[in-house]
Amino acid sequence: MTNKERFKTIFQDQVNRPGADDLLEWLESTDFFTAPASTKYHGAYPGGLVDHSLRVYDFLISSPYTVGTSAETRAICALLHDICKADYYAASTRRQKNAAGEWETVPCYTVNDRFPFGHGEKSVYQISRFMYLTDEEALAIRWHMGAYDDAARGGSRTLSAALSLFPLVLALHTADMMATQAEQREERT
Repeated sequence: MTNKERFKTIFQDQVNRPGADDLLEWLESTDFFTAPASTKYHGAYPGGLVDHSLRVYDFLISSPYTVGTSAETRAICALLHDICKADYYAASTRRQKNAAGEWETVPCYTVNDRFPFGHGEKSVYQISRFMYLTDEEALAIRWHMGAYDDAARGGSRTLSAALSLFPLVLALHTADMMATQAEQREERT
């Protein structure tokens, strides 16, 4: 089973609220299943975004902080936390020195953000165009970047308030960081 097939199977088995089918259809119309997860940090390869989303799902479903949350909520948060990256990257090239010290042209990704709305909040917005999110889901997705979010780095106290309301906020952030670290370790080897 490919990662795209696994994503769709989990989503269709566990997400049953109105609009879920329309959201999945929209994802199919974007590059979500072929997009990278980042330009250079982790998953910077075709399909890296869906790979990352599934890895976050695997970490999140085993988190002790998700006790009491439904399988549907865990699937929504893990699988959709980064849909803001659909149609976000563009394939490009850059010049860099190779191992012999000679300049060469290599493929890379650049950011092509046609709707600059912020990271987590953009994912919440895009999901909400198709289906309802609970407050817990919306806050977990909004703050999945934790202290790495621009608002938190700027001194906003909203992250702290969200963390105190719902353990899922910390669980999703932790799963995202664990997935990212695992991906970076694998890419270095």
